[in-house]
Amino acid sequence: MIDLVNMAFRGLNYLQLAFVFLVAIAAIWGAIQVAMTRDDAFTVIDRSKQNWLLLLGGAGLGVLVLGPMVSMIWIVGAVIVGIYWQDIRPSIRDVLGNAQ
Repeated sequence: MIDLVNMAFRGLNYLQLAFVFLVAIAAIWGAIQVAMTRDDAFTVIDRSKQNWLLLLGGAGLGVLVLGPMVSMIWIVGAVIVGIYWQDIRPSIRDVLGNAQ
């Protein structure tokens, strides 16, 4: 019985580790996209490019360095990444798509 519980907790630990790395990859990929996006696209949507670059870079670095040890850090990173991918990135794509 103890082995079954131990295996279940080990499986949950691996699942959390997988989520940590997925959040880190999404944060780093988002930071790369922000760095390559024109400054005026962020001005049009009333956001700061530097803020989002720092937020995503910090989330990626924080999740990679502290994520496996401090579970709250990767949750905060996941929220930042989720806001970028669901709100900011589609707005930027709309602006850049209409600019052509």
